Amino acid sequence: MKQRYAACLSAAGIALTKYDFGGAVLNQPPSMTADETHNMESRCSDDSGEWPIAMFYVQMRVNPSNKDLRQAMIDCFKSKGLVGPGYGLKDYEAGDIPSSDDNSVTSCTIDPEGRLGG
Repeated sequence: MKQRYAACLSAAGIALTKYDFGGAVLNQPPSMTADETHNMESRCSDDSGEWPIAMFYVQMRVNPSNKDLRQAMIDCFKSKGLVGPGYGLKDYEAGDIPSSDDNSVTSCTIDPEGRLGG
């Protein structure tokens, strides 16, 4: 799937420079607009099966028993210092999600128990 996805992007002149559980990093040609790149990425994702295969792959590795990971996300936010000790399920459910300049929030949201090594 990843090879098909990368080949499709490459045929359009887009380089896939990084691909991991956090997503893809693309290098678009200067002649291509952001909208054109997005449209081509979406087409390549659909054509290659990248969506939904990648999402299911990550979900099965991160949460093989399909348990509720909300508390694990909250604990991860706390362990990374993204929220204070009083932050809880009500805050999370209200949409009060922390922000960060690094990959911490994404890591806690996608893989709160660190099963992917993040």
